[in-house]
Amino acid sequence: PEISQGTLQAIYEYQTMICELTGMEVANASMYDGATALAEAALMACQATGRNKILIAQSVNPEYREVLYTYVRYQEKDIIGLDMDNSGTLDLNSLEVAITDDTAAVIVQSPNFFGIIENLKVIGELVHNKKALFIVCTDPISIGLLKAPGELGADIVVGEGQSLGNPMSFGGPYLGFFATNAKLMRKMPGRVVG
Repeated sequence: PEISQGTLQAIYEYQTMICELTGMEVANASMYDGATALAEAALMACQATGRNKILIAQSVNPEYREVLYTYVRYQEKDIIGLDMDNSGTLDLNSLEVAITDDTAAVIVQSPNFFGIIENLKVIGELVHNKKALFIVCTDPISIGLLKAPGELGADIVVGEGQSLGNPMSFGGPYLGFFATNAKLMRKMPGRVVG
């Protein structure tokens, strides 16, 4: 029992740290890696909204996009890529044209794959105008300096947590963090302590 209590305490502290970093209300006890956290967030958004259209910025890590495509390959979900503008960020005109009343979620990475910070506040407002969910994939070290995605309108925040201090050994370990608001907590995959 003492070992179990220590594990539960460590998971609780981890979840608290992720919530404080991301500006969200609840986090789970981690996913396999950042790419699977992103794919699970997209599936959760479809379930929560009852919609099947997912918009993803082309500036999201291509490996993450491939994992998302693999996850939904045999499900009735549409994934639509959103163009970048000349600055390497999401083209807001592309988003305005693509987002419709049947959009479940819009996925943006900030800093994106090219290291450029996206305008999350403006994107979030466009997404919420269509009552879709806003998923932000981020780097936990960067949000130590930047405003938390939760403060900028994100409904779900995911990312790769390896940079928080896990040493690389034999190809790992990786951990995907996953945080959301209290309204979506019961739809969130994974374990929650506390």
